[in-house]
Amino acid sequence: MTKRKNKRIKLFVLLIIILVISFVVCDIYFAGSHFSNQVGQTFDLMFSNVIKSTKKYKNCMSGTYDEGNFSVNLNDKKNEIISLYSSLDANFMYTDLNSGYSFGQGENQESYAASVTKLPAVLYAYKQADDYKLDLNKELIYLDKYERGGSGVIQKSAVGTKYKLGLILEYAIRYSDNIAYEMLLDELGGRSKVKEYWSSLGYDIKYSDDFGFLSPALGNGYIKEVYKYYLTGKENARKLIDDMKNSANSQYVKIGDVEVAHKYGEYVEGGGYYNDVSLNFTEYPFALSITSTLGYSDEMKNLFLKTHELSIEFNKMYHEEMENYCLEKSHILGS
Repeated sequence: MTKRKNKRIKLFVLLIIILVISFVVCDIYFAGSHFSNQVGQTFDLMFSNVIKSTKKYKNCMSGTYDEGNFSVNLNDKKNEIISLYSSLDANFMYTDLNSGYSFGQGENQESYAASVTKLPAVLYAYKQADDYKLDLNKELIYLDKYERGGSGVIQKSAVGTKYKLGLILEYAIRYSDNIAYEMLLDELGGRSKVKEYWSSLGYDIKYSDDFGFLSPALGNGYIKEVYKYYLTGKENARKLIDDMKNSANSQYVKIGDVEVAHKYGEYVEGGGYYNDVSLNFTEYPFALSITSTLGYSDEMKNLFLKTHELSIEFNKMYHEEMENYCLEKSHILGS
């Protein structure tokens, strides 16, 4: 079997050599012609594909593209996003989930999290279910002590109504249901259990009440863990992403046909807090978290949409430049 494999490899290499020689001969013979240009383009494409298969190229693409190599246009796009926040009471952070590259404005500035905090609780619950420590088919009873106003649909039901835990998780994400969240925390053993789990992952959730605080950096941490969970391909991970894609207020973060899995948090009564953390499914997915005290206003809506629009543009430019840089670097190192 090994001899046959080696023979096939030798034949493949020989074929490549023959093709290269043929291209070179044709290029010389038809020098200056349209055919010559086509031959050159074909050869460049083939050479580029060979480089992409090398270890040097793959190592380069798996790293971070250093800001010192940014073009003027890429730097301008980055600064264009940052400039949106220069005179607003809002902060953001962009993180490329492939390379880990991040930038933002006030990335570590904390403000009231509002309902964004439901996301880490739900993710923890799904992980517990995956480990057979929670039963998503278990029926929970809507009791008087869980009554809450604000967002959600359970408040329209009668006290005493039963809900399966799996549906509680869905409602907490899709409808940002406050009652579902309180029922979930009770089932998990309190917010201290959520904090303990996230601490084990290297994140610090600070609670002032059941919602606590949020910084853009922490928001992107939530999204990084959601993305890692999604990549496992588990049924519960797919369910979480599906609910995040179909959750309320997606019209303020969705641009064109780019799918966005997100969780928003709003607390207008407490000073106009409106936040959103999102996983943006571009060719190279990225996390984007925005916190603000702009309330539920046109200014907020415009800021969130413009940030997402420019971040998608930046993400595309970043990876195009990174690919060109890695192709060039791999070629130089291999010469």
